[in-house]
Amino acid sequence: MSPRLSLLLLFAAGAFGVMLHREQQRGSFEAFDRGHREFLRANPGGSEWTRMTDEPQVILARLDDPDLPLAQRAFEAWPPRPDEWQVVLQNLTAWQPRAVAFGMPLAVDDPTPSFLKMLSEVPGLTLGLEATAAFSHEFMPPEIPAGLPVLKVQGDITGIPQFETLRVNRLPVRLGISQVDLGQKVSVEGEWCHVPLLARTGTSAVPTLALQSILTWKQLPPDRLQIQLGTAITGPGGLAIPIDDAGGFSFYLSLAARAGSMQADEFLFGKGQAETTYAEGTAERRALKSIAGSLVWLGVDDQAARLVKLPDGNTASTADLITRALAAIQTGRYIRPLPPGWQVLPLGISILFGLWLIRWQRRNLWKGLAAGSLLLLTSSLLLFQSNHTWMPIAPALLVLGLIFTAGWMIPRGGAAT
Repeated sequence: MSPRLSLLLLFAAGAFGVMLHREQQRGSFEAFDRGHREFLRANPGGSEWTRMTDEPQVILARLDDPDLPLAQRAFEAWPPRPDEWQVVLQNLTAWQPRAVAFGMPLAVDDPTPSFLKMLSEVPGLTLGLEATAAFSHEFMPPEIPAGLPVLKVQGDITGIPQFETLRVNRLPVRLGISQVDLGQKVSVEGEWCHVPLLARTGTSAVPTLALQSILTWKQLPPDRLQIQLGTAITGPGGLAIPIDDAGGFSFYLSLAARAGSMQADEFLFGKGQAETTYAEGTAERRALKSIAGSLVWLGVDDQAARLVKLPDGNTASTADLITRALAAIQTGRYIRPLPPGWQVLPLGISILFGLWLIRWQRRNLWKGLAAGSLLLLTSSLLLFQSNHTWMPIAPALLVLGLIFTAGWMIPRGGAAT
């Protein structure tokens, strides 16, 4: 094959590859990609995936009173009053959760001694702080309260969502950032869900409520963490949470484990009354018994809160999606995509391999195509087994197919190499 023809084929394959890469980012190969991800999910190999718990231990305690008529609401006020929260948390404690995350801001201006005593008895209680965005580069970072740890982060922290004001409560409990109004909240793109785990003010990085609650559930102090932006949050006990440059965790919705769910108003009644009301073996009794050792997330999940559109056409609340992320972290059953910049690597290798393949004799082209396809599939499997990363291979396979077709059609003059 002449050098001129080789350059022409290289240019054509490169242009075709760029087009396929763009189509990949647009989701044009989603049907093939879904089957590929399901294949990876069924072949976890020897990664930490197999060493995680099989069932998630996180429960969404749903608050949906605003959906009901006033006469049917479980709580007398909305949002519930501090005395109502005191009853809920006292009764919830009786079911022995390992950790409780308060997914909505709890503002108590003058807590009573009995309220403070109740808070101290709730195992692993973590409250969320409402943060608002930074609109200018010149602002005084707010004072970080004692219950909100400052994290040691490696890498450029400027991409982490930033806040300039903080609605602080004076309750002596663990704290996390529950809202960062930067357009970088919990989001869904295609079948991928993104949940922020880090926030910052000035040069200080702090955990969001999602990260702080999973640390509390795992009983890990924040100063034991190793945080590398763009890589992972790691810690003792096998903790390994992949994060992007902004400190966010992304997972594939369709393959992630679902969290348990129950109504928060179940905790308006004492444990004894609930055991009398719900017979052994009923769904309600099983849900209450599953609280023991679990992470309970108290979050708003009414119709007005279900604003995030899902791939199946339904909608979900932020609380629902955060508990799904926590379930994925607990079980280790999630997949993250290879960054788009790295997705061009298998595509480029396929182009170079195809240009070498085209010089083969026609009867050997099938063998080269099969070998190249098998190599791509094996590489994607090994990458997933090592760190749960999914590598799209549809564009690379199509490039191999195109070059195979071109190699079959190009006439051979003399002996082939």
